[in-house]
Amino acid sequence: MNRAGPALDTDVLIVGGGPVGLSLALQLNRLGVDCVLVERNPGPTSYPKARGCNQRTMELFRRWGIEEPVRARGLPEEAAPFIVAESVAGREYGRGVPEPRDPALSPAWTCTVTQDVVESVLLSAVQAGPRARALLESTFTGLTDEGTHVATVTESAAHGTRVWRSRFVVGADGAASPVREALGVPMCGPETLAVWANDFWRGDLSELPQVRQTMAFIIAPRTADAASTILFTSDEAGRMLSWRAVPIDPAGRAVPESDETAVTRIREQVGIPDLKVELIHRAIWRMSAQVAQSYRQGRVFLAGDAAHRFPPTGGLGMNTGIQDAHNLAWKLALALRGQVGDGLLDSYETERRPVAVSNTDWSVGNNARMAELFAAIRDGNEDRIGFWLDDMANHYHFAGRSLGFSYPAGAVIPDASTAEQLDSRFYRPTDRPGARYPHVWLDRDYRHSTLDWFERRFVLVTGPLGDAWRDAAATAGARLGLDLDLRRLPEPGHGRGVHTGPRGAALVRPDGHVAWRLPWLPRDPATELHDALTTVLSLAG
Repeated sequence: MNRAGPALDTDVLIVGGGPVGLSLALQLNRLGVDCVLVERNPGPTSYPKARGCNQRTMELFRRWGIEEPVRARGLPEEAAPFIVAESVAGREYGRGVPEPRDPALSPAWTCTVTQDVVESVLLSAVQAGPRARALLESTFTGLTDEGTHVATVTESAAHGTRVWRSRFVVGADGAASPVREALGVPMCGPETLAVWANDFWRGDLSELPQVRQTMAFIIAPRTADAASTILFTSDEAGRMLSWRAVPIDPAGRAVPESDETAVTRIREQVGIPDLKVELIHRAIWRMSAQVAQSYRQGRVFLAGDAAHRFPPTGGLGMNTGIQDAHNLAWKLALALRGQVGDGLLDSYETERRPVAVSNTDWSVGNNARMAELFAAIRDGNEDRIGFWLDDMANHYHFAGRSLGFSYPAGAVIPDASTAEQLDSRFYRPTDRPGARYPHVWLDRDYRHSTLDWFERRFVLVTGPLGDAWRDAAATAGARLGLDLDLRRLPEPGHGRGVHTGPRGAALVRPDGHVAWRLPWLPRDPATELHDALTTVLSLAG
């Protein structure tokens, strides 16, 4: 890599130490990239915020060695995704059924866990790594892209004003994103779908065992004038998070309620009139449905909530952001080694922005479904209530959306095979270019998966009779100066979504998505593979 220009403090500077920034720092560290993360807060959030890690996120945590500590602090796997009731202690209308775990689809599965836990585990993993530094209580104040590097200014009580010089900057600094504002990148879509108040509180709910049986209570009183609210369970210490919509004045400002009113509403939610409530934190926020117009300007990238703001109905915000980081990390690593053209970095937006748009639309649809459920309960029609309770499964069962998203363009070479439309609820494995390579167990103890092959290098996965690809992989890798791994499936995998055949091969990227496949052995496999790698890495231009 050309190191001309001023001495650099780090290769990648990450602004924001939430789950997205921490995931990026951890993955870059694992790829051998020096990075510095700056975060304005003194540590992980003590506030539950987002909750729920989907199948794909838990697959990444499994690869990073943090799946078990995250899962250990989540709700039991059999916990219901929701309970619909007049109050926690009152009449229950119904409850959701957890999405059935299918070990044939993934070696990991969803985990109902709060963001404060995720941040805590990620920060410990980042701090244990040799190539990443997390600097807390450091505030971003501005940046300048100098062409060969980015100069970023931070302020901290410990170090005062500091100018960081890095090859790249990633803004993972949340929905308000000072980095995005500094770049002048607009958001596309409605800024305000609703205004909500969050009340984080503590109370003794030990007499209500159902609190540990679900992620959330959808509180839907039958009276027409009563507010529909949501109550999220948090932990065994009795901490809970209440959501309710709040009115806004003619100027568009939220009308806050007093602490006394908040406590009254919480008691109504729970159904215990004399419940002792300790308010821990109160906040007001806007439900948005927006995606950044662009994810990249020069050497600066946006990820997570800085790039997209979803309605929380679906729990995709944190998950999509962590997967943004996973997509970007390997591309930055190759760019820092001087092994790729600029087009590979452009593919980050090409691939991830459509995923954000799709997830935004899906979350908006879930929000509309919730409104229909509330209306049904107020109406009191049992058949109407039953219909929308059943339909809520399409909200909380989304293995297809978690595992089945694919990249039709970007760092992939599409083939002419027919793409199946994304089914949010059901996942159908495929090795079609752009898709996540299918999970296949490699041993009878169900400990090792094909997903374990992918992280640091491109991998050529062949069928069980694919020995002829070995020399091709060595030749192509040597020509391009690229480390290329070769893996062979122990048996044909047609029943599990692998269609490359006994003598074919699939080129899989470090993030586990298929870049190219050839379901047969060509006359000149080395040339075919070399040309595919050249295209994917944008070296030809």
